[in-house]
Amino acid sequence: MSSIKTNIILNGLNTITGIVFPVITFPYAARVLLPEGIGTVNFLNSIILYIILFSTLGIPAYAVREVAKHRDNKSLRDKFVVEILSLSLMLCMCAYVAVFLMARFIPQIHSNQTLFYILSLSIFFTSIGSEWFYQGIEDFKFITIRAIAIRTLAALSLFAFVRSSSDLIAYGFVMVGTTVGNYIANFIHLRKYISVKDIEFKDLQIISHLRPALKIFALYLITSLYLLLNSVMLGFISGDEAVGFFTAGNKISNICLTLITSLGTVLLPRCSHLIKSGDMESFSSVINKSLNLTMTLALPITVGLMLLAGPITMIFCGPEFSESIPVLYISAPIIVFISLTNLMGIQILYPMDKVKLLIIGASGGAIMNICLNIILMPPLGAKGAAIATFAAELSILVIQIVLGRLYYPFKISELIKWKVITATTVMGIAIYLSQTFPMSDLGRLIIGFSVGITVYGVTLWILKDQMLFEIIDLIKSKKISGH
Repeated sequence: MSSIKTNIILNGLNTITGIVFPVITFPYAARVLLPEGIGTVNFLNSIILYIILFSTLGIPAYAVREVAKHRDNKSLRDKFVVEILSLSLMLCMCAYVAVFLMARFIPQIHSNQTLFYILSLSIFFTSIGSEWFYQGIEDFKFITIRAIAIRTLAALSLFAFVRSSSDLIAYGFVMVGTTVGNYIANFIHLRKYISVKDIEFKDLQIISHLRPALKIFALYLITSLYLLLNSVMLGFISGDEAVGFFTAGNKISNICLTLITSLGTVLLPRCSHLIKSGDMESFSSVINKSLNLTMTLALPITVGLMLLAGPITMIFCGPEFSESIPVLYISAPIIVFISLTNLMGIQILYPMDKVKLLIIGASGGAIMNICLNIILMPPLGAKGAAIATFAAELSILVIQIVLGRLYYPFKISELIKWKVITATTVMGIAIYLSQTFPMSDLGRLIIGFSVGITVYGVTLWILKDQMLFEIIDLIKSKKISGH
């Protein structure tokens, strides 16, 4: 079993390439397809993601935990994988009934049904993709190599085939291609781990996994209800262009958020394994390190995005997306909220099987989000959706902290990292001052980023921040140690 440091580095590399890919491709796509084109694709894709949500029924998250628990028992693990794949394919067939009905009877979808069908390819390949298996056994080396190769091919395809605002079909194929390529590779690679020759198919208990998966599905349904519903509601209320503005602003903050929340992907199987084995001391140690790293990254990224929202949006998306600037400004603090929610929920409460608490928190956020969307979207459009999302994520965090302390006691003061707050404050002042001089958007971004990261790092070094020195030691060692 790989060490946590190994997995964090590998998943970090995967995450970084996942950040680089949209940083390179989205600015190109945004300038070619313009807000309306980007909005059309993301409106339809949000609906497809809803269908995937219902067709997976929480199985991926459930499967990660169960594979992690049984990874030392190959026969039980093989049987479980075959059962989950069989169940996923059964649900997939039901999902395509919904796809065809929507394409036939909903006008906004029917007018773009070819693109809708192309995007729906991800439904089938998600059902056989088995990403949950590789996360459960912590094979992050394969995940990383595969993802880098597929992203590179997708980027080359985008530049080769998407040349004008009418190339929505080609852009749809590129979007789906990333998912399809990854999951085809996953399915083929399963032969290295899974053997079906000793499995008695008459003994398979396919339906038995529905009930435990449905508990997790309730959580994912409620969470996705408002995350995906933003684009869907915005499309129906304000049109595709508003979806484009909202997508662009959120795309930027989500790229940064991916770097931090990827820790949950790495640590979920490890935390599940430690809890099952009763090693709560090691579990607490993992959580403390995760909290320190999360806050060390989340706070400066949030402040940096808020102060540089203008030049980032202009360079990343182009002047046509100027209305995305306030969306990014409002969305940036969500990075801190979701990072802490991810820590409390995915790394602590979920491995402890406290799914009901997560459902309560997500329900509060969903209600908040939907109500504010109805009130704010008509007059404010994309900005209204951003405000509603901000309020929803904050409410989820508060609920999870209050309820989570009942099962994993901690002091609220432990969430406050004064050295990180101090360094972030100094960094924010430095970035603000650097932006007072007249220069181009590119110059403002380069100067702001350079000043920010330098001042933040130096301030942490002066304050002798332990996490900074651990990161430096890891880089200097140039090798991956064990536990």
